[in-house]
Amino acid sequence: MRHLVLRLILATAGAAVTAVTAIALVLHLVDERDRLRAASEADLAALVSLAEVTSDREALLRGIARTPAGREGRLAVHVDGVTVGSSRHGPGGTLLVRAAGPATVEVFVPAVAPGTAELGWAALLLAAGALAAGAAAVVAARGLRPVAADLAELTAGAAAIGNDDPPSGSRPMHVPETEALATSLAALTARFAEARTLERRIAADLSHRLRTPLTALALDASAIEDGPAADRLRRTVGSLQGDVDALIRAAPAVDGPARCDVVEVVRQRLSFWSALAQHSGRPCELHTASAPATIALAADDLGAVVDVLLGNVFAHTPAGTAFAVVVVRHAGWVSLVVDDAGPGVADPAAALSRGRSSRSEGTGLGLDIARDAVEATGGTIHVERAALGGARIRLRFAEAG
Repeated sequence: MRHLVLRLILATAGAAVTAVTAIALVLHLVDERDRLRAASEADLAALVSLAEVTSDREALLRGIARTPAGREGRLAVHVDGVTVGSSRHGPGGTLLVRAAGPATVEVFVPAVAPGTAELGWAALLLAAGALAAGAAAVVAARGLRPVAADLAELTAGAAAIGNDDPPSGSRPMHVPETEALATSLAALTARFAEARTLERRIAADLSHRLRTPLTALALDASAIEDGPAADRLRRTVGSLQGDVDALIRAAPAVDGPARCDVVEVVRQRLSFWSALAQHSGRPCELHTASAPATIALAADDLGAVVDVLLGNVFAHTPAGTAFAVVVVRHAGWVSLVVDDAGPGVADPAAALSRGRSSRSEGTGLGLDIARDAVEATGGTIHVERAALGGARIRLRFAEAG
């Protein structure tokens, strides 16, 4: 950048010096031409005065010889059909004529004063100044175009970061200064992405890790006989559930670029949910494919999805309702299916909408969070009718690799 600015300054200074020199020379030539015309008019007036008093040839020649115009051969007197001196006619100047009694006096004023052939140099300097200015403009345009492109790309990258959409990559910069700025912006982007990932992971983990034990606690509280202690416990659990729901509403969508084994994660989470199912009298079945069934999702995030799906079963179906969990691998896909024998889902499209819930106290984010997780791997989510008679939530993940 410094070299570019220095070249532009030198080119601009050269063009300015050339232009000023050419203009000064032209002004000098104009001044010389004005002085030449004034001197020629003075010589003409002097010879007119002489011709009015005498027509003697020798006297007129001596008078012509005493004037600069006469010595340069530009002054003449026409008297009695005879020309005394040098009469000049033609292009390249102006002929001034005055009457002097019976005689006529003329003087030729050239357009360029004698000895001022520097006019060609003036024209050359003007042309050189114009060329230098044009060259400086071209150099400036060509030198600044890549810098402007670099700045435009850096501006777009900064705007993308501000819109929570960090750019995935950028082309090499053209000058060291913009390259250093791009490096700093890339480091800032990496730190921003890391902070956002940590924020999402903490929000998702905290909310759904709290939801799972709260579900178990709510089931235990419902089994306690009525009384002041039971009422306080239920109110406390309800308050905690409200706080968790508020946290889920404020949490961004879960994403996770890591990998995990669906079979292993589902078995781990079912070890917890099966105990709750036994406590509430819910028949529970688990059918899995052979491990591993790897997908591009973090184990914690998939565990949160499993908790969402099974938490919905416990929350939306009566106690004693059976459910089943199935993991299937086929043709590059890993399907996670949760069936229940409950009333089913009346509006599958609405169930997948963020913020929509069939329960007045629900957050409406459970299936939407599951959808974000499955779509992060390139998969899909479907709400269908289960073979058990209730709802079937089928998540189809793209198998990693």
